[in-house]
Amino acid sequence: MDFKGVLLDLDDTLYDYKSVNKIALAYTFDQVSKSQHVSIEEVSKVFSIARSQINTELNTTASSHNRLLYFQRMYEIWGVHPVKFSLETYEYYWSTLLDHIQVNDFVYDFLDSIRDKKICILTDLTAHIQHRKLKKLNLEPYIDYLVTSEEAGREKPHPYMFMLAAQKMDLKTTELCMIGDNYKKDILGAQQLNIEAFWYNPLLKDVELSENIHSFKSFDELVFVNRR
Repeated sequence: MDFKGVLLDLDDTLYDYKSVNKIALAYTFDQVSKSQHVSIEEVSKVFSIARSQINTELNTTASSHNRLLYFQRMYEIWGVHPVKFSLETYEYYWSTLLDHIQVNDFVYDFLDSIRDKKICILTDLTAHIQHRKLKKLNLEPYIDYLVTSEEAGREKPHPYMFMLAAQKMDLKTTELCMIGDNYKKDILGAQQLNIEAFWYNPLLKDVELSENIHSFKSFDELVFVNRR
């Protein structure tokens, strides 16, 4: 049958998060290094420890991705006033990332080609920053719905994330497809509910795919064919 709705991952699917994250962290670490009079290497090391602690303590929740908590913990580890510095550092990071963010090739063309379908962003992060990304990337005109793990209280691949999206879209899961880069979270998560999945695989990783999983390396390859 023809898909009536499309579930879309955001980070590392519609844009390259990894590259802009490196830029944002480099700038942020440099600013922290100057303000705290420590080496960039020290900043990087303590930030990694703080992030690991938060990820472990808040595992499977949207808060585990909150950079404000990472920076707050970093300052706490140093014994430096976290309330004074954390928010400023958080803003360094996100403002830099948003300044460099851009959609992947052919994404707009693809979204134009599916304007007759309902589109929902399905993402493991807090709602505020994901809204900011969609606005910065000029994706708002294409997106009908947004489901974040903050709203759902669970992360992909939990079925509830997908079910909440289907509920918002007023569609059956059999009328949906999922597009994402994370094989475990996006693709296998969708498969739990028999949602046909399209795996964004630009590095052409070698994985044996089942019948309802399709691999593509660029959005200009992604063409939906009616299935009956």
